[in-house]
Amino acid sequence: MKITKKLLLLLILFPLQIKAQCTNQELTRYKSLSTNIDSYYDYDESQNKFNITIYNLSNELNIKNTNDNTNYTSNETIGETKINNIEPGTRLTIAVYPKNDNCKDYRTRTIYINLPYYNKYYKDEICNNNNSILCSKWTNTNNYTREQFIETVKTEKQEEIEVQEPEPEIKKYGIFDFLGDFYIYILLFIIISGSTAIYFLDKKSKFNFDV
Repeated sequence: MKITKKLLLLLILFPLQIKAQCTNQELTRYKSLSTNIDSYYDYDESQNKFNITIYNLSNELNIKNTNDNTNYTSNETIGETKINNIEPGTRLTIAVYPKNDNCKDYRTRTIYINLPYYNKYYKDEICNNNNSILCSKWTNTNNYTREQFIETVKTEKQEEIEVQEPEPEIKKYGIFDFLGDFYIYILLFIIISGSTAIYFLDKKSKFNFDV
């Protein structure tokens, strides 16, 4: 009896706090808000860095850049936030969570952002009017020195020239070339024509004799 009284006294002094659960209805709503999120990026040539804008972000959601575990949010009902100074070629994983304490441990969406590499040599003179992939603005040339880059582009250009098919030769026919290429047909024509002529002449001769 004394134990029961002590237990009741403890419950009165220190009431149990039962954590509320995140309902399926709440979770479904947060997932729906998460699907509206989108992003775009722009490149800052002066800094050689990318800036990412996350927009259509509800103020009921938090996003986390899992690359460095930095959290971002929006103060507007539907607004945007920025992730700045990101290195070219970085692959970001953005995790979306509800702000609601009951649901904050549920990831409602994962967004992957793959930033392109920046080609610091693409403005080089050797790339003028050059369609080489290495001359693209967003090609990874981090492992090339400028000398290696120029030499590789030159080699590719030379190989491209060498594999080009030669233009078909336009043959000019003289009388002897014509006779040389078609003498068999000409000979057959002469033989057939001659045989036919002889046949008809012989037949005509016989006909005149009979008369």
